[in-house]
Amino acid sequence: MEADSMVSRAIALCLRDRWTEAAELLAENDSWLGELFGGLAELWDGRSARFGANLTERERWPSRTVPRHLNDQIASYVAALLVLGERARAEKLLADEAFPESGLRDSERSLLAAMRGRPALAIDFARRSLADGSGPGYDLGASAMHLSAVSVLLSQGRSAEARELLTAARAKAPTLAHLLDIAEARVDIAAGETDQAIRRLHTATRGLAVGTDIAWADLADLAVRRNDRASAKQALDALNALAAAMPTGRVLLHRHLVRACLGEEPADECLWLARERDQPLELAVVAERLARSLRPVRRTRRHADGSSASAVR
Repeated sequence: MEADSMVSRAIALCLRDRWTEAAELLAENDSWLGELFGGLAELWDGRSARFGANLTERERWPSRTVPRHLNDQIASYVAALLVLGERARAEKLLADEAFPESGLRDSERSLLAAMRGRPALAIDFARRSLADGSGPGYDLGASAMHLSAVSVLLSQGRSAEARELLTAARAKAPTLAHLLDIAEARVDIAAGETDQAIRRLHTATRGLAVGTDIAWADLADLAVRRNDRASAKQALDALNALAAAMPTGRVLLHRHLVRACLGEEPADECLWLARERDQPLELAVVAERLARSLRPVRRTRRHADGSSASAVR
């Protein structure tokens, strides 16, 4: 009974976005719920070992004896992988477990659609998720879905719709809410409010580790645009540390992207990694940032008579 009470307290903490505290409570709890939420809590905090072991040793899941519990665990692990940007691993888990995509939440289906390059479907699922009337609760992919949907809308120049969607998302008070700060920063950038965006992005890096690779990559991009190499190097240092703790494909891609934008490695490897991940919106962002960072800088050259001409460096 005491163990059950501890798990209940930990889950309540998770639903209030207090994952680090929940991880401490569930550090040694091996019940199916303890393993599920304990592994996720550690993962969001930047410790992926427990989640990774549970993912590769699925035949040992206690939940396998109860189909309803097993379905919840599979869907939760798919959601976690999608939050990490791991589309291929999420699709493999679905295939290995013969789990239909129709059994996923709208948030997971929206993330999958966005990662597959189907923006209209991604937005449809996101709007359906917001319209279903449910309040705060156990939807691991909700904040990541909102960040993804906002990014899709901004890529299409639909800033007003992106802001409306974000306002509705805030009202739902989802977990992993720091991902909404990243989404809001992207809306700020689209509106030219870069100073405010920088503040929001830094705020998003001061808690849970998951998703902070996106914030650091965005901060590095803003720094490169301002020719602020010191700030860009700070973002790269953070990405190096994150890659050591959580070497997911997206984290590694962002690290390579910032290195390439700083001229510390060729752009080819970064582009190859982005193409291998096969996520069209992500590839478009990578290609655009690389192209901008490699674009020749135009300087004004003064002639002796006082006239000027542009010169390319």
